[in-house]
Amino acid sequence: MSYILKTDRAAYLLDPDREDLVLKKKGKFSSVYLGYRVDDRVPVVIKKLNNPEDIQTQFRFQKEALLGFDYYGVQHTLDAWRDESGYYIIKEFIDGLSLRQMMQSAIKERPEFIVKCMVAILDILQQFHLKGIYHCDIRPDNILVLVNKRGNPDILNPQVRLIDFGLSKHSETDFHSYRMPFSMIYSPPEQLLNYPDLVNATTDLYSLALTLYECVAQYPPFFNENPEMVMHLQLNTPVAEHKNISPELLDLIRKATFKKQLRLPPAQLDADEIEKTIAEGQALRYQSCDELKIALEEIKARLNEPVKKNFLSKLFG
Repeated sequence: MSYILKTDRAAYLLDPDREDLVLKKKGKFSSVYLGYRVDDRVPVVIKKLNNPEDIQTQFRFQKEALLGFDYYGVQHTLDAWRDESGYYIIKEFIDGLSLRQMMQSAIKERPEFIVKCMVAILDILQQFHLKGIYHCDIRPDNILVLVNKRGNPDILNPQVRLIDFGLSKHSETDFHSYRMPFSMIYSPPEQLLNYPDLVNATTDLYSLALTLYECVAQYPPFFNENPEMVMHLQLNTPVAEHKNISPELLDLIRKATFKKQLRLPPAQLDADEIEKTIAEGQALRYQSCDELKIALEEIKARLNEPVKKNFLSKLFG
């Protein structure tokens, strides 16, 4: 059943019961719909946050509502509203496909395409990092590749957008009294173990490198049906080799996702030792978007070169 959402700025039409207008069905934190601004019929994305009484929901609302038109390469917030029915964030509609949606598509020269997307995302991230804002939820679902009128992306020169800043950390305004959610298979130790004071640029670069790995390999680097095992893998093991990932690109990913192994399980260590170990690992990652971008640009030109095998490798495979 359709209804009108009225804010101080405009009125928006949405219909949660129409499947064609549901962009993302009800999840743990929000439901996302395609709606229209009544005055001019411009399509918009309407995110309704669940659990309005929850403090984390209030934090997400504040963070997403703050991000308007001040940054390029992101899904801009057009409006924000809260009333007795809940919290609403109205965003611009972006005609694009997420890297998750493109994961199983046949893409010629996939590694080069994905690296181009990562380089573009680094340009977007840099402007936030310079202002002390860290996304903290980078994954294939939150990177969109724009498409043309036929619904096809430009593989040679992809245009990307970064979305969903609901978990972002704002260094000057955040409160650390509440544990914020995180994406298990993309988050570094400082997020997994809840050390928000250690979140910095390397945190986003860690998640971006895991996204790069998954989009090229078409399989996540750390995955297990048991969440405790995923946690163990994230804290203690480097990403594995994969046939789709060149050794040079793998070395880059391993540096971006470096973590120093804890001496014992976290429950058996005091907070100071855990914090020191995490910080030592962070120091050995790429430290800035520019640093990682330069490394990716250097590799990009060589990604599609044929692998030259020596005589022994030809004989023994």
